[in-house]
Amino acid sequence: MSGAVEKIRRKKAALYAMCDNFSGHMEAHAKQTATWVDRTGHARQSIHGGAEQKGDEVITYLSHGAEYGGYLEEGTPPHVIRPKNKKALYWYGASHPVKEVHHPGTKAQPVIGPTVDLFWPRMKEARRKLFREG
Repeated sequence: MSGAVEKIRRKKAALYAMCDNFSGHMEAHAKQTATWVDRTGHARQSIHGGAEQKGDEVITYLSHGAEYGGYLEEGTPPHVIRPKNKKALYWYGASHPVKEVHHPGTKAQPVIGPTVDLFWPRMKEARRKLFREG
């Protein structure tokens, strides 16, 4: 293997390691700074980050693993909740069954986007240094 090819191979490996390291820091930061109130802890625990190598590209990601993660990030508009399989809705504490509930919507409590925005300049600088060094 020529010296130039070996150097490129090492830079690619270093880039992957750098991205994987950043993804771990982003995951930890997102879990620590999420502003929503935990009920089960599932949403916070399911935030995950990582890095994937696809050909010459390295992809760094940070994501919700909870099915409702998008609702936490973006909120929901006002909406009507109706029963799917029954004639009425009822929950513990309700005075009587109801045919529908007018939900006021939920406020967005983003953590993924702000975390990526915080780390992105640091990642770009680290990548620039990696490829600038001999």
